Amino acid sequence: MNKNTSIVVLFVLVIIAIGGYVFPINAVDREARKVLGGSAGPEHTEHQVFLSNFTKGGQSVATTSTASSYTLTSAELRKNVGYISWNAGLDVTLTTMASTSAPFVGLKTGESIEVLFYSATTTGATTITFTAGTGVDLQEDEGGTVIVNGLELSKLTFVKKSDSDILLLVEPYQVGD
Repeated sequence: MNKNTSIVVLFVLVIIAIGGYVFPINAVDREARKVLGGSAGPEHTEHQVFLSNFTKGGQSVATTSTASSYTLTSAELRKNVGYISWNAGLDVTLTTMASTSAPFVGLKTGESIEVLFYSATTTGATTITFTAGTGVDLQEDEGGTVIVNGLELSKLTFVKKSDSDILLLVEPYQVGD
């Protein structure tokens, strides 16, 4: 290689180095900004961003009972059930299943199941009271209650704790019209 070619090659390399310093191209940033339009399956392992709205739901369960106490089972409460309509013939105490039962046993720490629970009882004075099964820690809003009156709704959120226990958050709502 002659002296002039060496100087030209050196000059080009210096310009490339300066350009790379002044105008860096970060392949990771470019890759992170890509918007992909599909999902390969039902399991999402990354944080989700929705640029529009979404619909959340699942199956529903409708039950009628005349018992004064009942223990929920996976027949009523499953991961794919998002709405339970319960018609109680008289005041009833519903106890959750144990934290070691399905669907709780398959949850990882911090995972949750959320269910809307509707009291389809047409008599407002008829109540449904939630109680905790073994290993379930019942929680209510400060000044709240774990009782659902007839024609009222409650949001139940079951959250897996770091041990095998479950937190049950009960958020009752009252008829507004």
